[in-house]
Amino acid sequence: MSSIGSMNTTINNNRKLLKNGKRKPFTKMNGVSSKPLGYKQYVMPKVSPHVLRRIRIKTKRGNRRLLIKKIIIGIIVGSIVLYWFYRIQYG
Repeated sequence: MSSIGSMNTTINNNRKLLKNGKRKPFTKMNGVSSKPLGYKQYVMPKVSPHVLRRIRIKTKRGNRRLLIKKIIIGIIVGSIVLYWFYRIQYG
C-alpha cells in the first residue's frame, strides 16, 4: 500500500509546484512552447487509490507479457543461430 501513497504524494507535489509558479511546464522542448502566447495550464484530475492500483496492475501485466515475448523471440533467434553454426561446422 505504500506505493499508492507515494504515487499520490508525487501527484500532489507536482500539483503544488504548478500552483506556486515554481515550475513552468513544457519549457525544455524545442523553444516554441516556452513562449507565453495563450498558454492554458493543464489541470491534473484527482485520482483515487483504486484507479492507481488498477493502472499499476495493468502496467505490470503488460511488462510481463512483453518480457515473455522477448524471451520467446530470443529463444527462436538463438536456436536459428545455433542451427546455422551447426550446419556450417558439420556440413
